Amino acid sequence: MMYDTLFLDRDGVLNRKIDGGYVLTPEDIEILPGIPLFLKWAHQTFRRIIVVTNQRCIGRGMISLADIQVINQAIDNKTGNYISKFFVCPHLDEDNCCCRKPKKGLFLAAAEHYVINFQKSWMIGDSETDLIPAKELSMSTVFISGKDSIFADQTIPLTADLLRTFKSLTQTK
Repeated sequence: MMYDTLFLDRDGVLNRKIDGGYVLTPEDIEILPGIPLFLKWAHQTFRRIIVVTNQRCIGRGMISLADIQVINQAIDNKTGNYISKFFVCPHLDEDNCCCRKPKKGLFLAAAEHYVINFQKSWMIGDSETDLIPAKELSMSTVFISGKDSIFADQTIPLTADLLRTFKSLTQTK
């Protein structure tokens, strides 16, 4: 059985989140354990892999969208080149845009670009703001966290657990 789309948050899922800071150069990228192997497996299991990421550092004037795209390409290169597309919200909270998670705009933008069956899609995030729009769109969710969430279908503590967890989930679902 092939699943439709695997949505991923970026910082905290693909690469290490910088506490109190941002990934502002390709040198700042530290791919999290298990991610390249997981994406290789996911590439054979899902029609596409899409990253949906809030990057308020753009809105704060710390980095340009073009530089974020260079970083995103570097992340894709370091993880096996399996990511179909990155959808980025550059706005600040106070901009009140429609794309900043927990709003659904990035997912809907992806659905304008690809034909997506959200009910056969999954979202992996490390924050409830990643999971809320996914649940609103009837997606299954995996929460990478040490705490539980009512928005998570499955919670795992570490990215290194993704492959084993997904293999067992997709055999039963």
